[in-house]
Amino acid sequence: MADSKEAQFQQDIITAMVAQGWLTGPASGYDRRTALYTEDFLGYFKAAWPERWDKFAKANPNAPETVLVQKLVRELEQDGTLEVLRHGFKLPGVKIEACSFKPDHGMNPDTLKRYQCNRLRVVPEVSYSPHYREGEYNPRLDLVLFVNGIPVATLELKSEFKQSVENAKRQYRYDRPVKDPLTRKPEPLLTFKRGA
Repeated sequence: MADSKEAQFQQDIITAMVAQGWLTGPASGYDRRTALYTEDFLGYFKAAWPERWDKFAKANPNAPETVLVQKLVRELEQDGTLEVLRHGFKLPGVKIEACSFKPDHGMNPDTLKRYQCNRLRVVPEVSYSPHYREGEYNPRLDLVLFVNGIPVATLELKSEFKQSVENAKRQYRYDRPVKDPLTRKPEPLLTFKRGA
């Protein structure tokens, strides 16, 4: 970030979110190919649903983590982010939940524990394109918000000192394409329904 006031604004947002229980992490944890913060999805699922993870791992003994991420990507592309977060998806012999919602009451300790396993993460300066070309095409977003490793929102920050919200809109419109301008392949993070 060139503008120091914008950098301070970004840090203030991150600090406020971390104070509310969000995690932060390096952009290197983001997988451009899958458009996921993979460690959070796997960590959430293993902690919230250990018996389902064991069952899945037993059914997929060769690289179960890789297989589960591939299945998640397929479901996101097929059904979309909101559908997967709200309802999960079914695989042979096991239901995969991608998120646990706050229970209406605390009478069921298992439901409460699963809710507490959710991982909310804010990540700054995410270079998101799997089609990047060093020196010519490497689009970046100021902040990306994740729920259990699944991107749900992207933010382009502007300080009032140099740029307005109109600059951010223009930047999304022209500098953050939903398809790689050269190959016309979709950008998973920004693709409608599947992305944030």
